[in-house]
Amino acid sequence: MTMALEAGDWGGWAGVAVAVLTVAVGLWQQRRQNRRQVEADAIARRHAEVAERRALATEEAIQRLIEGLPAAVQAHAQAQVAAAPTRHAEAVSWELERPSKNVFVLWNTGTETAAGVKVDVGDHPAGLTRRVPEDAVVRKDASIEFMMLGAWGRPVPRQIRVEWDGAAEPAVLRVPQWD
Repeated sequence: MTMALEAGDWGGWAGVAVAVLTVAVGLWQQRRQNRRQVEADAIARRHAEVAERRALATEEAIQRLIEGLPAAVQAHAQAQVAAAPTRHAEAVSWELERPSKNVFVLWNTGTETAAGVKVDVGDHPAGLTRRVPEDAVVRKDASIEFMMLGAWGRPVPRQIRVEWDGAAEPAVLRVPQWD
């Protein structure tokens, strides 16, 4: 028996060689893929451990903050009391102008805004007044305008009282005369 290669055998052997080569390349790629998967798993495991450590550290920090919160609140409250600005009597001061016969302009010439401003015109009839401040806010260097009429035998009052939040007692202002 002689073994001679015939033309049809070459194709078969080439097919076997290609198949062996394909299997070898496939095994090589699978092995490479498995290595990469092992590396990826190791990286994922390290990331999970880092995230867990970070979560524990955050939890411990929050716990320390919660434990120190009452002392911090008390310290903040004491700091606020210590830093509270002292209101001086001259922080809000008033001037009254009379640009026309029945119009009056009340100016805040002080250094602070006055809230809850109320003008008391005494026993002057309410029917002879317009827009008299009852609960106004007047910023520093700002004014508020109102009207008082002298009629029905009732002249314009000689003085008014101005009250505002934080004032120990009202300011008494002389009403300017109209010539």
